[in-house]
Amino acid sequence: MSNPNEPHYNQAPPLNESELRSAERPKAVDTAYLLWLIAAGLSVVANLLGFVTQQAVVDQYVKDSGLPPEIAESAAPGYGSIIFSLVIVALWVVVVLQMRKGANWARIVLTVLGALSVLFSVLGISVLLSIGFLGVLQALLGLAGAVVIVGAIVFMFKPESSRFFKAS
Repeated sequence: MSNPNEPHYNQAPPLNESELRSAERPKAVDTAYLLWLIAAGLSVVANLLGFVTQQAVVDQYVKDSGLPPEIAESAAPGYGSIIFSLVIVALWVVVVLQMRKGANWARIVLTVLGALSVLFSVLGISVLLSIGFLGVLQALLGLAGAVVIVGAIVFMFKPESSRFFKAS
Protein backbone atom coordinates (compact mmCIF):
# COMPACT_ATOMS: atom_id res chain seq x y z
CA MET A 1 0.00 0.00 0.00
CA SER A 2 1.17 3.45 -0.68
CA ASN A 3 1.21 6.17 1.90
CA PRO A 4 -0.98 9.14 0.89
CA ASN A 5 1.61 11.51 2.37
CA GLU A 6 4.44 10.24 0.13
CA PRO A 7 5.13 12.21 -3.05
CA HIS A 8 3.84 10.63 -6.24
CA TYR A 9 6.52 10.32 -8.90
CA ASN A 10 4.28 9.06 -11.71
CA GLN A 11 2.16 12.19 -12.02
CA ALA A 12 1.92 13.97 -15.34
CA PRO A 13 3.36 17.48 -15.48
CA PRO A 14 0.82 20.28 -15.19
CA LEU A 15 -0.69 21.60 -18.42
CA ASN A 16 0.35 25.01 -19.66
CA GLU A 17 -2.13 27.70 -20.69
CA SER A 18 -2.08 26.83 -24.40
CA GLU A 19 -2.80 23.18 -23.62
CA LEU A 20 -5.71 24.14 -21.38
CA ARG A 21 -7.36 26.20 -24.12
CA SER A 22 -9.33 24.17 -26.59
CA ALA A 23 -7.92 24.26 -30.10
CA GLU A 24 -9.55 27.14 -31.91
CA ARG A 25 -10.69 26.20 -35.40
CA PRO A 26 -8.73 28.20 -37.99
CA LYS A 27 -10.32 29.90 -40.99
CA ALA A 28 -8.60 27.40 -43.32
CA VAL A 29 -10.62 24.54 -41.77
CA ASP A 30 -13.85 26.55 -42.12
CA THR A 31 -12.95 27.25 -45.75
CA ALA A 32 -12.27 23.55 -46.37
CA TYR A 33 -15.62 22.75 -44.74
CA LEU A 34 -17.48 25.16 -47.05
CA LEU A 35 -15.63 23.83 -50.10
CA TRP A 36 -16.55 20.24 -49.17
CA LEU A 37 -20.22 21.25 -48.85
CA ILE A 38 -20.09 22.98 -52.25
CA ALA A 39 -18.51 19.84 -53.74
CA ALA A 40 -21.28 17.71 -52.19
CA GLY A 41 -23.92 20.00 -53.70
CA LEU A 42 -22.26 19.83 -57.11
CA SER A 43 -22.16 16.05 -56.77
CA VAL A 44 -25.89 15.87 -56.09
CA VAL A 45 -26.65 18.00 -59.17
CA ALA A 46 -24.21 15.97 -61.33
CA ASN A 47 -25.72 12.69 -60.11
CA LEU A 48 -29.24 13.85 -60.90
CA LEU A 49 -28.07 14.94 -64.33
CA GLY A 50 -26.29 11.60 -64.66
CA PHE A 51 -29.63 9.88 -64.27
CA VAL A 52 -30.77 11.64 -67.44
CA THR A 53 -27.55 11.03 -69.38
CA GLN A 54 -26.79 7.47 -68.20
CA GLN A 55 -28.31 5.74 -71.22
CA ALA A 56 -26.49 8.04 -73.65
CA VAL A 57 -23.19 7.37 -71.85
CA VAL A 58 -23.73 3.61 -72.07
CA ASP A 59 -24.71 3.84 -75.73
CA GLN A 60 -21.58 5.87 -76.51
CA TYR A 61 -19.37 3.45 -74.57
CA VAL A 62 -20.83 0.44 -76.41
CA LYS A 63 -20.37 2.22 -79.74
CA ASP A 64 -16.74 3.15 -78.98
CA SER A 65 -15.79 -0.26 -77.59
CA GLY A 66 -17.49 -2.39 -80.24
CA LEU A 67 -19.52 -4.36 -77.68
CA PRO A 68 -22.87 -5.87 -78.73
CA PRO A 69 -25.78 -3.35 -78.65
CA GLU A 70 -27.76 -5.63 -76.30
CA ILE A 71 -25.49 -4.50 -73.47
CA ALA A 72 -26.72 -0.92 -73.87
CA GLU A 73 -30.34 -2.06 -73.70
CA SER A 74 -29.80 -3.74 -70.32
CA ALA A 75 -28.26 -0.62 -68.73
CA ALA A 76 -31.39 1.46 -68.31
CA PRO A 77 -31.18 4.09 -65.57
CA GLY A 78 -32.68 3.12 -62.23
CA TYR A 79 -33.78 4.91 -59.12
CA GLY A 80 -31.51 2.72 -57.02
CA SER A 81 -28.43 4.51 -58.34
CA ILE A 82 -29.88 7.90 -57.42
CA ILE A 83 -30.79 6.73 -53.92
CA PHE A 84 -27.33 5.17 -53.51
CA SER A 85 -25.58 8.37 -54.61
CA LEU A 86 -27.69 10.47 -52.24
CA VAL A 87 -26.83 8.14 -49.35
CA ILE A 88 -23.14 8.44 -50.24
CA VAL A 89 -23.40 12.25 -50.28
CA ALA A 90 -25.14 12.17 -46.88
CA LEU A 91 -22.31 10.05 -45.45
CA TRP A 92 -19.84 12.44 -47.10
CA VAL A 93 -21.42 15.37 -45.26
CA VAL A 94 -21.24 13.47 -41.95
CA VAL A 95 -17.50 12.95 -42.48
CA VAL A 96 -17.11 16.64 -43.42
CA LEU A 97 -18.82 17.62 -40.16
CA GLN A 98 -16.39 15.41 -38.24
CA MET A 99 -13.46 17.01 -40.07
CA ARG A 100 -14.72 20.46 -39.04
CA LYS A 101 -14.73 19.29 -35.41
CA GLY A 102 -11.06 18.35 -35.71
CA ALA A 103 -11.18 14.61 -36.39
CA ASN A 104 -7.95 13.79 -38.20
CA TRP A 105 -9.36 10.45 -39.42
CA ALA A 106 -12.04 12.42 -41.27
CA ARG A 107 -9.39 14.61 -42.89
CA ILE A 108 -7.59 11.49 -44.11
CA VAL A 109 -10.79 9.83 -45.38
CA LEU A 110 -11.78 13.01 -47.24
CA THR A 111 -8.32 13.30 -48.77
CA VAL A 112 -8.28 9.73 -50.08
CA LEU A 113 -11.86 9.74 -51.35
CA GLY A 114 -11.48 13.27 -52.71
CA ALA A 115 -8.38 12.29 -54.68
CA LEU A 116 -10.23 9.28 -56.13
CA SER A 117 -13.20 11.49 -57.01
CA VAL A 118 -10.93 13.94 -58.84
CA LEU A 119 -9.27 11.08 -60.72
CA PHE A 120 -12.57 9.54 -61.84
CA SER A 121 -13.98 12.95 -62.78
CA VAL A 122 -11.04 13.61 -65.07
CA LEU A 123 -11.15 10.10 -66.57
CA GLY A 124 -14.88 10.32 -67.38
CA ILE A 125 -14.79 13.62 -69.21
CA SER A 126 -14.14 12.30 -72.72
CA VAL A 127 -17.25 10.11 -72.75
CA LEU A 128 -19.42 12.88 -71.32
CA LEU A 129 -18.21 15.41 -73.87
CA SER A 130 -19.22 13.10 -76.71
CA ILE A 131 -22.92 12.79 -75.78
CA GLY A 132 -24.11 16.35 -76.34
CA PHE A 133 -25.14 19.35 -74.30
CA LEU A 134 -26.20 17.50 -71.14
CA GLY A 135 -22.97 15.53 -71.21
CA VAL A 136 -20.94 18.74 -71.53
CA LEU A 137 -22.90 20.22 -68.62
CA GLN A 138 -22.26 17.11 -66.52
CA ALA A 139 -18.54 17.20 -67.44
CA LEU A 140 -18.33 20.86 -66.41
CA LEU A 141 -20.02 20.07 -63.09
CA GLY A 142 -17.53 17.24 -62.58
CA LEU A 143 -14.58 19.51 -63.35
CA ALA A 144 -15.91 22.23 -61.06
CA GLY A 145 -16.35 19.65 -58.31
CA ALA A 146 -12.81 18.38 -58.86
CA VAL A 147 -11.38 21.91 -58.56
CA VAL A 148 -13.38 22.54 -55.38
CA ILE A 149 -12.22 19.22 -53.89
CA VAL A 150 -8.58 20.02 -54.63
CA GLY A 151 -9.07 23.39 -52.92
CA ALA A 152 -10.67 21.74 -49.88
CA ILE A 153 -7.79 19.30 -49.58
CA VAL A 154 -5.25 22.13 -49.80
CA PHE A 155 -7.03 24.08 -47.04
CA MET A 156 -7.20 20.98 -44.81
CA PHE A 157 -3.42 20.65 -44.96
CA LYS A 158 -2.39 24.28 -44.43
CA PRO A 159 -0.05 24.62 -41.41
CA GLU A 160 -2.72 26.17 -39.18
CA SER A 161 -5.13 23.37 -40.11
CA SER A 162 -2.55 20.71 -39.32
CA ARG A 163 -1.95 22.29 -35.88
CA PHE A 164 -5.71 22.25 -35.28
CA PHE A 165 -6.03 18.57 -36.17
CA LYS A 166 -3.00 17.70 -34.05
CA ALA A 167 -4.42 19.55 -31.05
CA SER A 168 -7.92 18.08 -31.40
